[in-house]
Amino acid sequence: MNGPLQFTENGTFQLTMFSDLHFAEDDEADAKSARVMENVLAQEDPQVVVLNGDLISGEATNRSMSSAYIDRVVAPLVDRDLPWASTYGNHDSELNLDPRQTFEREKRYPNSLTARMVSAPEAGVTNYYLPVFHHGASNDSIPAVILWLFDSRGGHVPRSRSDSSDPIPRPNWVDDSAVEWFTSANDNLASQYGRSIPSIAFFHIPVNAMRAFQRTGVNPATEPGINGERVHQQGYGGGFDYNRQDFRFMQALLNTTGLMGTFSGHDHDNDW
Repeated sequence: MNGPLQFTENGTFQLTMFSDLHFAEDDEADAKSARVMENVLAQEDPQVVVLNGDLISGEATNRSMSSAYIDRVVAPLVDRDLPWASTYGNHDSELNLDPRQTFEREKRYPNSLTARMVSAPEAGVTNYYLPVFHHGASNDSIPAVILWLFDSRGGHVPRSRSDSSDPIPRPNWVDDSAVEWFTSANDNLASQYGRSIPSIAFFHIPVNAMRAFQRTGVNPATEPGINGERVHQQGYGGGFDYNRQDFRFMQALLNTTGLMGTFSGHDHDNDW
């Protein structure tokens, strides 16, 4: 990969998203997942790949090699010299798997666009944005699209080898510090370019709006796909009761002019 993300000369931009790969649970399953990725990439030929959380099942790893599983996850992308961007999910932070170490390992690869733009430790790691430019444009021109990526956290606080205390759940919603950064960064981009930029957003755990929508009844004619389980929204489960923890994040998304859609994973039996 050379230079910033760009549309093709035909005016298209193909993005492929993989979510809930859960590497480390089983070697045979990992190999099957890699083959699926290879087949999808061969068909779609994307300009960028988004790995939208739960790349690794941290609870299935041991501390000495947990972050090394990222090498298996990204191998199909490296083989095709494709750029990618990650968000981390709840299974990417477990007692033996520290997402900060996963990030360090991932950044060994020059094609990893994954970034950390919010320094507050409670915000997690993968809060950042990526501009996508028109074909042939310089990286100081007005972006055609902005990709926003957020860390919805969850899982458990990683612990040291000598720590035998009870597991501590991590909050499973986008932190307020990340929401404040998002609002400020979006305002700054609009000011810098003199207009709002079309955008899409990625975060692993869906927001409560998706649960509310599901309650009204998912219509297979207008929302085709599998509707096989309850939406487990941010703030629900994982040691927490839902209490509108994602309200500020949802409000910030709703107030973002030009935001065309959001994409989540987490609930394996839903894909509408």
